[in-house]
Amino acid sequence: MDVVKAVETYITKLVSTPSAMKTLLLDTHTTPIVSLASTQSTLLSHQVYLTDRIDNRLRNSMPHMKCVCFLQPSDASIEAVCAELREPKYGEYYLYFSNVLSKSTIERLADVDEFEVVREVQEYFADYAPLLPCLFSLNHLPSVSKPLYGSSPNSWDDAALELSVQGIIAVLLSLKKKPVIRYEKMSGMAKKLANEVHHRIQTESALFDFRLTQVAPLLLILDRRNDPVTPLLSQWTYQAMVHELLGIQNGRVDLSMEITLTTSTDPFFQAHYLATFGDLGTSLKNYVQSYQSRSLAQSPSAINSITDMKQFVEEYPEFRKLGGNVSKHVALVGELSRLVERDHLLDVGEIEQGLATSSGCDFKTVQALVANNTVPAWNKLRVVILFALRYQKTQTNNIASLINLLLASGVPPEEARLVYVLLNIAGSDQRQDDLFSTESLLAKGRSALKGLKGVENVYTQHTPHLSQTLENLFKGRLKETSYPFHDNAGTNLGLQRSQDIIVFVIGGTTYEEARTVALLNQESASTGTRVLLGGTCVHNSSSYLEMIRAAAETLPGSVFEPPPESSSNAPSLSLNLGGVNTTEDVKVKTRTGALLTLISACIILAFTTMEFFDYRRVGVDTSVVVDRSRGQKLSVKLNVTFPHVPCYLLSLDVMDISGEQQRDVSHNIIKKRLTKIGVDVPGQRAGELRNEIDKLAEMRGSGYCGSCYGGVEPETGCCNSCEDVRQAYTNKGWSFGNPDDIEQCVQEGWSDRLREQAEEGCSVSGRIRVNKVVGNINISPGRSYQTNSRHFYDLVPYLKDDHYIHDFSHIVHEFFFMADDEYNPTKSKKGKELKKRMGIEENPLDGFEARTTKAQYMFQYFLKVVSTQFRTLDGKSINSHQYSVTHFERDLMKGSGEEDGQGVYTHHGFSGAPGAFFNFEISPILVVHSETRQSFAHFLTSTCAIVGGVLTVAALLDSILFATGRRLKKGGANGSTKLL
Repeated sequence: MDVVKAVETYITKLVSTPSAMKTLLLDTHTTPIVSLASTQSTLLSHQVYLTDRIDNRLRNSMPHMKCVCFLQPSDASIEAVCAELREPKYGEYYLYFSNVLSKSTIERLADVDEFEVVREVQEYFADYAPLLPCLFSLNHLPSVSKPLYGSSPNSWDDAALELSVQGIIAVLLSLKKKPVIRYEKMSGMAKKLANEVHHRIQTESALFDFRLTQVAPLLLILDRRNDPVTPLLSQWTYQAMVHELLGIQNGRVDLSMEITLTTSTDPFFQAHYLATFGDLGTSLKNYVQSYQSRSLAQSPSAINSITDMKQFVEEYPEFRKLGGNVSKHVALVGELSRLVERDHLLDVGEIEQGLATSSGCDFKTVQALVANNTVPAWNKLRVVILFALRYQKTQTNNIASLINLLLASGVPPEEARLVYVLLNIAGSDQRQDDLFSTESLLAKGRSALKGLKGVENVYTQHTPHLSQTLENLFKGRLKETSYPFHDNAGTNLGLQRSQDIIVFVIGGTTYEEARTVALLNQESASTGTRVLLGGTCVHNSSSYLEMIRAAAETLPGSVFEPPPESSSNAPSLSLNLGGVNTTEDVKVKTRTGALLTLISACIILAFTTMEFFDYRRVGVDTSVVVDRSRGQKLSVKLNVTFPHVPCYLLSLDVMDISGEQQRDVSHNIIKKRLTKIGVDVPGQRAGELRNEIDKLAEMRGSGYCGSCYGGVEPETGCCNSCEDVRQAYTNKGWSFGNPDDIEQCVQEGWSDRLREQAEEGCSVSGRIRVNKVVGNINISPGRSYQTNSRHFYDLVPYLKDDHYIHDFSHIVHEFFFMADDEYNPTKSKKGKELKKRMGIEENPLDGFEARTTKAQYMFQYFLKVVSTQFRTLDGKSINSHQYSVTHFERDLMKGSGEEDGQGVYTHHGFSGAPGAFFNFEISPILVVHSETRQSFAHFLTSTCAIVGGVLTVAALLDSILFATGRRLKKGGANGSTKLL
């Protein structure tokens, strides 16, 4: 029953398939399992070139590699696998799980495997950490977040129970054992675990269909509470001592740098991990001397031939590895020696051994140790706990005196009350067996020798209670009344001696117990009896007391009270502000209290002032609703300058989706002629060519009727001016290309005047009233006209080759949408203030400049208009608009299609026309900005909370400081009395 080999076999199987370059993905639970059972070189030999965590989402995609996943079937790991399969980073996946998979989990994995990358799903039952061939751990170190106990020290936490059941089932399946089950009768947790394991074996009967043996294996379930002494003792064998003083976490020790300490990879540790500290010194000395002799053999002076050189090259890697191993163990033993001397562990250990064995230890010796200021408080606490456990019923006054002495020597009450917690959880009334009456009287003969030799004689007297239990089991004397079989286990099983025994300790086992099991296995090798030890974790004294402390936090408060049999002078350690009576102490006037009062008043004043300013501050809440307005109009205010297009060529048209059109808009629109340098032409307006037309009409006489030259005649039937002829051509759908052929234009000097304005620019400004629907505003050259439901522009004057170059470069000085409320000066001013406060006063197109040197160039702006409403505190509402814009430019000389630099061909649905086109769309959303302010009730409640909270914290601090000062004064007075 070698669990290391069992897990190693599983690991070898899962990494050997497929036979190709692969990645190994693990989770937090399986990572230490693999590290204990395999090495990096072993993984590399099976082409595992990358090991990573399944929850690392920053892994690179490597579709050319295979992926082997070894995971615990927990919710977190299953979710991580599903996320991986949704976006696979590798070409193939081989999924191996460390325990039994449920049918629903398998179906879930099949559902997410959309890319069909999973090639294999198997169960490899390695759901435990193989620390030694005869020792395994479930790596469940109980804490507040991961408790072991439920509502009482005799009940399970549900999650911890499930983890333990799964771990034991994995051990049984990996070793191919179907055992009978025995458990400690006094432990409700042991009985519950036995029931659950038996039920799981029956449920998974197909997995437990193993070849029957003459005598069934035995699963013995024990409770740590039946032996609280073993994990509290200082340890004096190599592995146990390293774990006690430095801590071993899954075969690794943190010694300024992390070092590996496992029997499978370290031959010296394999040979001496059970050795006592005294024997270890001698063995290490021989190890160092062996290394030194090999160093001399490897020196340059020892190489005298080609054969010597070849031998040196072949042996150098092993020699270098040996050197690192020697250095590691020398450093470890040196650190252990330093800690033994620093913490006075030789003195402490001698007293501990006396308390833990039948030889006992007198009260004065323990009292002297607790009073010794050079002994660490942690060691004092352990000794007092051991004394209390041993003499719980017989020396209650001495126990109370030692607890008071602990408090006086500086041990915090939070630590000292662990004495009561241990007595209430694992005291004599809760234990099934008597721990202190089974030792031989010969153990009272102690050696006075100190040092390493003394360690073997004095410091290893104690044998764990597990040793006596196994001895009784081997001899058939383990009482069924105390260790019953599980229900329906059959008769006369107690008379049969199982060859394979698996012991599981609820609450954790220890390396001292593992040493006992290893030595028993060596002694019983001839009989074929094999024992395997396991537990929820492997404890040292620190982790054990931390587990007890975490458990006490969830148990009833009575666990901190002295047991019923305690002496009347036992101090009460059920903490109430460190034993301070707040009601009485607050009446005492102290300088500290006065200072705290002044500080509290300042804090209250500062916080209340900040709360008042926050109450008076006006905030803005933003919400989005559907715009339910109908039939409304909005105004567009614009100011656009075209430096290279004269005013007589510019036409402003408005069209919308409802079919409404406004061609050549002039109402509320001003066109200003600009010189070549951008200055207004003085005394003139855009399009003003009629300075002397009225005089010309008087010269012609009242009966004059000019021809319309084929255009649509006006209602009068006469075209008496060049402008009338131009309008008639436009209404006909003709281009007004050559005014020199028109009599009226010649008489008016139209061409001459146009030629004078040919190099001018134009500024278009004003307001346009449009429907609140999808539409567009076009500023284009020439008059627009409509033919067969299509809109056309008269581009002949614009594109005419008259040696004057025009283009539609422009500057948008101002462009925004106005609601009707903004015509009201008061509302407009308030709206601007709110926009400025919110940082939305700027319009996207304001100050935008577009440039081109080409005549046939088209600028398009696509605007998304969003209605906006501001609601003030006095209930008024102000409607406005915001918009976003997307800008697009197009060279019309390229035709309806063009190809970019990447070879992408773009086809345009219409040919287009030169100009600036503003296409707007109305959003159905209304953005509402409402001014808000905190209510007075909220301000009042916050003020009360500030005052109450500050005063409460001040009272706590005052109470703690007062109690501390009083205790210091009392300690000083006692010291003075002793001196006198």
